[in-house]
Amino acid sequence: MTTKEIEALLAKYYEGETSLREEHLLKEYFEGDEVPAHLLEHKPIFGFVSVEAKTTPSPEFETSLQDKLGNGRTVSMNPPIKRLVLTLSLATSIILIAGLVTLFRLGIFSPSQPYGTITDPQLAYTETRKALYLVSSKFNIGLDQMQQLETFNTGLNRAQQLQSFRTGLDEMNKFNQLEQYQPISINPGRTLK
Repeated sequence: MTTKEIEALLAKYYEGETSLREEHLLKEYFEGDEVPAHLLEHKPIFGFVSVEAKTTPSPEFETSLQDKLGNGRTVSMNPPIKRLVLTLSLATSIILIAGLVTLFRLGIFSPSQPYGTITDPQLAYTETRKALYLVSSKFNIGLDQMQQLETFNTGLNRAQQLQSFRTGLDEMNKFNQLEQYQPISINPGRTLK
């Protein structure tokens, strides 16, 4: 394999996009003696993987690990979506109350003349058209703002994907406890100065 192919595979490896076959090729390459100097920093990683693959934990380790993971502390967090819904509900309530107070102050609910006093049918028709046109124009403005909420929903879907990624990270954090039970040797055979 050429050095450029190995560098491309390393880039894929660190992005988490390699297949098992490609990882096996990288492992074999770094186990060899012909590793260029600029790639030597990656050799311990693949050496660690090959050494750890050959070791098997003792049965006592397995049972103690299962006990620790089974009795682990669980922390339930309020998902961000629930907080967002609560915040939006509260904001909507405040806006609704402010709107009603404004309408009462303007005297909309206590008209100066009684409704339905137009006796001319043509004038009534014209006034009705004006009122419906006003409602229609305001309704269309509201629809434009609803389309902006569609973009917001797309962002919420991405946030939910991040939540599932966080759940996966929480599961992986359980394995961080392994360091307490079994020492890990990254560079076997290398002595400290």
